[in-house]
Amino acid sequence: RLLSLMSKPGKPFDPKRFGALLRTKELGRACRYTPLATSSMDVADKLLDQENIPHGSVVVVDSQTKGRGRNNRSWSSQNVSNLYFSLILHPTSIEEILSVNFAAPLAVAMAAQTCGVKDPKVKWPNDVWVKSRKFAGILLNTTARNSKLEGSLGVGYTVNLGIGVNINQDMAEAKSVSSGEATSIVMENGNVQIEREAFLAEVCENLESLAMLSRVGLMKKYEKYDMLVGNDIIVMPNKKEDPTSYYDAKAVGYSKSGYLLVKLPDGNIKTLSAEEVSIRPGGYYETRKKYEEVSDTKKSLKGSS
Repeated sequence: RLLSLMSKPGKPFDPKRFGALLRTKELGRACRYTPLATSSMDVADKLLDQENIPHGSVVVVDSQTKGRGRNNRSWSSQNVSNLYFSLILHPTSIEEILSVNFAAPLAVAMAAQTCGVKDPKVKWPNDVWVKSRKFAGILLNTTARNSKLEGSLGVGYTVNLGIGVNINQDMAEAKSVSSGEATSIVMENGNVQIEREAFLAEVCENLESLAMLSRVGLMKKYEKYDMLVGNDIIVMPNKKEDPTSYYDAKAVGYSKSGYLLVKLPDGNIKTLSAEEVSIRPGGYYETRKKYEEVSDTKKSLKGSS
């Protein structure tokens, strides 16, 4: 469905076009669009401070001046060829929030696969990769609601789900991104430009259908796209820039609370929180070096032609 919807480079996001493509009951039905903002999550936060925003509302920004990822890492997001948006959700339980953590990257990976990306993978806790390179990042902020303060929304939680996806940009030309570090859908699907409105509609539909699954059903689906469990990984403790603090482990599963379970070289099982560590697949740095060498060779050949 998506591959037939060709995108015109540099075209602003069209909320009406997005609405016409949408096939959901709730997600995406209320759409707020702004060409430029610090980030879609900032816009969503301001809206939430001012009014009761319905479940499933989406905020889309063409260009972000202060896009951010987990642990306040910057996210290069000033290219209108890509997609930056926030979904506002109102789950009623912690269990629903945990499900969103797994469903969101899965929904993006499934949409990318529909666009012709071969074997996209989800990397706990919030990334989507292909061939050892990242093309989407997700950030989830949760606040508790009080019925006396929030009126008709009632007691529960509000989730500001920020998602950034590299879609039609050649990341090798992005000055703020090192070669070998990131990729995009167009770089992985045979250079087929994808309509951003169609991609967002697909993500919303995927997320809504995944929300209907039981936790067991969701995790079975997640396992098909998971790039960690069963494989060797590199664990990098946050706030520690010294590579000597990194250590090897093997990912063996996820706890009911959404933590990553790893097996250490001594055989002990350790529980890892997303707030405490960053994860890279085993062999990541060797693979990245190969991409950098290939990229440098291409640039050299291009410069000599």
